[in-house]
Amino acid sequence: MNPRARPPSLLWSLGLFCLLAAPARAEEPTASEGKTRIVVYRLKSEPELQGVAEQLSDDMLLHLGQKADISVIGESEIQLLLSHEKDKRVLMCEDEQKCLSKLSTAIQADNVITGHLGKVGETFMVTLKLANAAKATVERGEAAQGDTPAELAVQLRAALDRMLGDEGSDEARFQMTVAPEGTKVAVIDLASHGVAPQLGENLTQLLSLELKKSEGLSVISRDEIQTLLRFEAEKQILKCTSDTSCLVEIGGALGVDYLVSGSVGLLGDAFVITLKLMDVHEAVVVSRASESFRGPESELPQALRFATRNLLGQPMSGAGSLAVQANVKKGELIVGSEDPRPYPLPSPLDGLSAGKYGISMRAQGYEPTFQETYVTGGLRTDLRLQLTALPLPWYKRWYTWTAVGAAIAAATITTVVLLNQNEPAGSVAVTVH
Repeated sequence: MNPRARPPSLLWSLGLFCLLAAPARAEEPTASEGKTRIVVYRLKSEPELQGVAEQLSDDMLLHLGQKADISVIGESEIQLLLSHEKDKRVLMCEDEQKCLSKLSTAIQADNVITGHLGKVGETFMVTLKLANAAKATVERGEAAQGDTPAELAVQLRAALDRMLGDEGSDEARFQMTVAPEGTKVAVIDLASHGVAPQLGENLTQLLSLELKKSEGLSVISRDEIQTLLRFEAEKQILKCTSDTSCLVEIGGALGVDYLVSGSVGLLGDAFVITLKLMDVHEAVVVSRASESFRGPESELPQALRFATRNLLGQPMSGAGSLAVQANVKKGELIVGSEDPRPYPLPSPLDGLSAGKYGISMRAQGYEPTFQETYVTGGLRTDLRLQLTALPLPWYKRWYTWTAVGAAIAAATITTVVLLNQNEPAGSVAVTVH
């Protein structure tokens, strides 16, 4: 058999990876020199959404590939470099995260983008993570939503731009305009998906309060709506939570200009808050906002505040500070995309732009942790991190050495007793009957 006709071997694939990973020579600059190198992995999804996930993954590659300052490669393209399943063993992937990291290292990626596609109620939702390949830490997260896959694709491109710090669109951003006589807004209860109903109810109350902070807005809450409705037939209308025409009927009956609806739920490991602003007179959705958050449920009110401001086209601005406390004495802290810094911090971090930050922390003897938090302009955010201690090896556990000590003590006592016994003296008399 002609050796040239053989399929690519294990060594060939390894050589190809080494070629990709090797630094370019100074005298031969590559086309991607000076660009941010990004690996985009397929969106994860439930089996019934796999086709949509594949299409959206390809669309993400096309969108990022059009940017002059980015060099992008997809997971499917990486796998084309692996001619046989056995070649993957070169990477020695013990688990998925290590495999992703080693693949990224092989092509010298600066960043890695992963995501999850799911449905929150009837709404399609994608949550994205942007990880720093060198630091192996998640730096930012974003979310996109849409009632249809086509609408989701448009919102997903915008979410990618936000996550990379590039709005990437000349389209004018919606901004709430208040009429001289005032603008009236009604708030419909936030639906709850995969979380306790009380969480949706509590965030609905907070949503009303946040909207009332916007000058010129007159806000009617759900409690006030129920007071205004006089007939049981009208109360039935309030069961509508996602159908646009039904919600418009509510707005018309109440004489409001806008309706605000949305949901809160879990998608993968992230809480997701989605909000919609509907113009009752035009019967169209004029603004959408979504906020994904990885962290404790207690910080969801902050996520809602940011989502509400974005919904109205009034994003948070200014600078604030961040103070971090943890249950370890020493460690390493990473805030957003900054370089690691030693923990404990001598003082709060000042001058942070308002927004969401990914916080990673490592400490010897503890599992690494990651969560997101928010910094608000003019205020200090106090973050408490709780790291989980790693289990001690068997030879360091106190009860192991207690058992060993007990065994040694028992053996010593037995030896002493045996040594102190008198040997039999003389003969033994045997009587036979």
